[in-house]
Amino acid sequence: MPTIPQLPPTSLVNPADEIPLSQAGVTRTATVGTLLASTQPAILTPTGTLLGRVSLGPGGPEPIAIGTGLALATASLAANGGDHAAFVPQSTLQPTDEVILNSSGTPKRMILGLLRGLFSAGPNITIDPAGTISSTSSASTIAGLSQVTAIASSDLVGISQAGTDHSITYANLINGQTIDVAQAAVAANDSDSFWVAQGSSTMLRQSFSAVWNWIAAKVPTYKLPVVELAANTTLDGTVHNGRILLCTAPITLTPAFISMGSGFHCDVINLSGGVVIFGPGVASSSGSSLLPAGQCASLRAATYSAGNIIYAAVSGTTSSLLAPGQVTGLVAGTITSSSIAVSWIAPATGGAPASYTVQYRISGAVTWLTWSPGPTSTNVTLTGLTGSTSYDIQITAMNASGSGIASSILTVVTPTTALVTAITWNLTPAGPYVHATGSIGMNVLVTPASSAVQFGFSTSATVPPATWTLGTLVSGNIWAAYVNTPATAGTWYAWAEGTDGSAPTAHATGFTVT
Repeated sequence: MPTIPQLPPTSLVNPADEIPLSQAGVTRTATVGTLLASTQPAILTPTGTLLGRVSLGPGGPEPIAIGTGLALATASLAANGGDHAAFVPQSTLQPTDEVILNSSGTPKRMILGLLRGLFSAGPNITIDPAGTISSTSSASTIAGLSQVTAIASSDLVGISQAGTDHSITYANLINGQTIDVAQAAVAANDSDSFWVAQGSSTMLRQSFSAVWNWIAAKVPTYKLPVVELAANTTLDGTVHNGRILLCTAPITLTPAFISMGSGFHCDVINLSGGVVIFGPGVASSSGSSLLPAGQCASLRAATYSAGNIIYAAVSGTTSSLLAPGQVTGLVAGTITSSSIAVSWIAPATGGAPASYTVQYRISGAVTWLTWSPGPTSTNVTLTGLTGSTSYDIQITAMNASGSGIASSILTVVTPTTALVTAITWNLTPAGPYVHATGSIGMNVLVTPASSAVQFGFSTSATVPPATWTLGTLVSGNIWAAYVNTPATAGTWYAWAEGTDGSAPTAHATGFTVT
């Protein structure tokens, strides 16, 4: 007998087809239809389909549509509320109306009236059984609020703006009070008041008369500020007005009416060993631009019908009627093959000098030559001299009462003439610098390298300086010097030239002095 795998396969099975089976130990035959008549056929439906029986009579399961408000999820059919949109709208609410709520995951019904129990009325507020919220306070009960003893900038203040209630921080409220919104006042009076803070941030009221009494009591104890000056100074209203100026060095005080202004005044006391010079533009009661040592002057600036005037009332002593004393401190400055710069200290005794007589001669000669014109300041540069020559120099102070004793003789030898043919700037001032403060370094490349040069500052790139500082050979052909910072503010130009005046060279770019 063949086995089942040895039987030929069939491609189609019909209910009438027969298959063998064993029934009570007897082999019998049965059709496929008879065999399957008592079994449930396979049900094939899409995922998420709900099956049931809606047709009349016996039959198999049928798909059932899920309506609005229901959803099938993980084999459970549950309401999802999607059908609420179809509910009839309720235009008014009654305490007996019901709503659906979720209570710990379980849907429940709740009467609206129970919501009243969730709320409690605060101070001056009531809620009636119908849910009406009412205020029991009035605008006059603000005094019943709790009080504070201090206020912070972040605290809020109630305001009404364009008919709407708002709040504003205390800081913004105060800052918003500008003087232009205040009512215009009439002429000031002793009884006028203004805000002050005395010893704390608490605002108090003060009267004009009380302030005036305080000022009057302070005036007798007011002391003029004192400013010490040891370098040439340009007078300035913001620095020197209403001050006592103590000059501890023989300096020059230069007036600048534009910065002093009409009404400027100061007292000048000369505590140096020389004279203090009033620059051009100062009219002096002594007729001299020199303030001798140990004397003082009161300077005042004023504008009147004839223009501006700066007047110095110089203190008078019997010595001002005497001839000046002896000039001291005669020293040489820049020396070239054709010039010698000298400076000195005004006499500390006698009357104030009006001018000086400068005499010079070749050493060993008998006759003195007089330099003209005689300077009124304490320095001069003798020019037109000969190189490799020894000169004697002496200075005598003069005024209307006569001449003083000549200074000690200063002997200076001029160097051999050495013309400079070319100067190239190597280190130039950059600025800005503070006037009359310190010195400024600079250096140049010189041809020939052994030719001495001198340095100076001018307010012009075309007009050479009035005074020069002798340079020093640093190395190779580099000559350098430190020159005192100009005494006045403005734009200045650096200059260099041979000590004999050859190859004068100005740096094209100016620098600023404040």
